[in-house]
Amino acid sequence: MKRYIINGKFMADRMQGIVRYSREILNELDKLIDDQLYVELVVPSDAKDLPQFKNIVVRTIGNRKGIAWEQIDLGRYARKQSDMTLVNLCNTSPFFVKPGITVVHDVMYKVKPEYYLKFRNKLSRIWHLIQYHYIFNHEKLIITVSNFSKSEIEKYYPEVKGRIEVVPNGWQHIYSCMPSKDWQKRYPFLKPREYYFSLATLSKNKNGVWIYKAAEQNSDETFAMGGKIYEAEEYKKPDNVHLLGFVSDEDACALIDNCKAFLFPSVYEGFGIPPLEALARGVQVISSNATSLPEVLGNSVHYIDPYNPNVKLNELLATAVDNPESALRKYGWDISAKKLRDILLNFKM
Repeated sequence: MKRYIINGKFMADRMQGIVRYSREILNELDKLIDDQLYVELVVPSDAKDLPQFKNIVVRTIGNRKGIAWEQIDLGRYARKQSDMTLVNLCNTSPFFVKPGITVVHDVMYKVKPEYYLKFRNKLSRIWHLIQYHYIFNHEKLIITVSNFSKSEIEKYYPEVKGRIEVVPNGWQHIYSCMPSKDWQKRYPFLKPREYYFSLATLSKNKNGVWIYKAAEQNSDETFAMGGKIYEAEEYKKPDNVHLLGFVSDEDACALIDNCKAFLFPSVYEGFGIPPLEALARGVQVISSNATSLPEVLGNSVHYIDPYNPNVKLNELLATAVDNPESALRKYGWDISAKKLRDILLNFKM
């Protein structure tokens, strides 16, 4: 029997792409566990919404939080379990444990230093660069989420060649989202099918500034951006752009369902789940043509150059694209969980 510890630090983190990946893939992996595998999800005491698994064992350890929990409590626990191998799903690993498996979703911290100029962001970048060096030189196997990310990792860390597998994201979780029926009470300035919606922000890689500039070129259209509002003093918000701030999952689904098209102008993505979610909900998508996005989305979306906002959006939407199913059928949490299970069964401890 192969025996594994899953680093469950993400169970205490806010929902984002890598947390979604970890939670969803484990939910599906749990259905595939048999007498060939023992899997234990080890979590900190501040973990939230613990899953009710049938086969994966959930174990709470330690009283620390965050990085301290991962490095000290989890590290100590993993070192004591000499017959078990540690699997990290969210880019980081405790030091000084025996070589195992780590998922690195992208290496944006390495590739795009210009995105991390504020002091806190610089510290985060330094920490992740230290982690990259350790993980790529230490681990027996690296997993990433797209062929693009695999090529980026191999380009910047050639020592990892021959030790990397691709286990992509899925999108089926979007079906569990119940759109709010009263969303227009909170957003009365948005009329069904008369606005462009995005979950992009003004952070560098999400490139929400492209929406500002595209809004100026499409002044008769309405734009809505959900998500954290970053400071961007050098850019003046056009009057036809509405910054919604945080929106609940229910409102986000309603806003996607009722928009004219979903915008995703990101300039760097290891995978990119939101445009797949929008396609699954039957909405047209206008996406950047950068990094992993053409690989993931194929010909099912309308592409834009994320560095050129001079686009007539209505004309772009009038062009033909493939059926969304051509992109959606390639990905699934169940498909990825099967790939992960095969990796765990064949891993040489």
